[in-house]
Amino acid sequence: MLTACLLLVRCCRCFRCRLTAGCLIFLLTVSLPAALAAQIQQSKGLVSFHLRDKYLVVVEATVDGKGPFSFLLDTGSTHTVIDPSLARQLQAPVIGEASLTTVSDVRMDKLARLKEVRVGDFAVSELGAVIDKMDQVKLRAPGVHGVLGEDFLSQFDILLDYKKRILRFNGAVPAGERCRIETMGQYRGLTTTNRLLIEAEFMDANGGKVQLQLDTGAKMPELFPVRSDSISAQPWAGSMAFSSGPNGTSVHSHATIKVGTTMVRDVDVVQARRGAAFDAVGLLPVWIFKSIYISHTGGFVVLNPAE
Repeated sequence: MLTACLLLVRCCRCFRCRLTAGCLIFLLTVSLPAALAAQIQQSKGLVSFHLRDKYLVVVEATVDGKGPFSFLLDTGSTHTVIDPSLARQLQAPVIGEASLTTVSDVRMDKLARLKEVRVGDFAVSELGAVIDKMDQVKLRAPGVHGVLGEDFLSQFDILLDYKKRILRFNGAVPAGERCRIETMGQYRGLTTTNRLLIEAEFMDANGGKVQLQLDTGAKMPELFPVRSDSISAQPWAGSMAFSSGPNGTSVHSHATIKVGTTMVRDVDVVQARRGAAFDAVGLLPVWIFKSIYISHTGGFVVLNPAE
């Protein structure tokens, strides 16, 4: 799991974001500066990707006509991120700054404007990108130069197939159960945007259904101990392992997760001991499904769709 952190962005029409686990950023206001209104170019086709550590999706992207560069595709990030070396190579204009707070420190980041980000035949223009060293991301996926977040991905309906290692943009809706997703949440009274929040049920606990973030950047399902009556505080069946210290975790082994009618069995669930302010109860890794269809336009996903 990558280190959680908080990101506040200031630009010419001030908006605020949050960067959390798996390099997640969630936007706390709906509007972007007018200069960054996304424009989409697209055509038919498929895009192949590589897997790192059997779960991280890495795609090749061109930015402002240069590249290709390796990017981590992260449905948990509301915003696109680039590292400083790429920002220098692109000579991307800086339009603001960001105060980035991690578990261990606070630092200032810059916000840059990208003219175009293209993956295969699919492109989005005028994206704001946070410039960050991405130390935790690069530990998991060496060689990447950035993170493609939901500000890019939400412009399309996407089929992500882990077995075939392909992305399909704006194809036909596949057969299968449609599970509702929420693209907006709440964080400390503010609205979060570009989210993929879905209801799930942990069959080994007594906490009922909870709202989780669908996250391609997460390795294991994780629950945050938000309050004493949350699901992470409920009795669990099965064996447990512990790590010591204030930031330690508990692992519930051989758990079963239910989303809609889809059951995922024999997974390990991490329960963090430290509190986490978040707009979801936890994280749901996307890779635990063989494939997923995400309809941003329809507000639903199809898990393990029929081929």
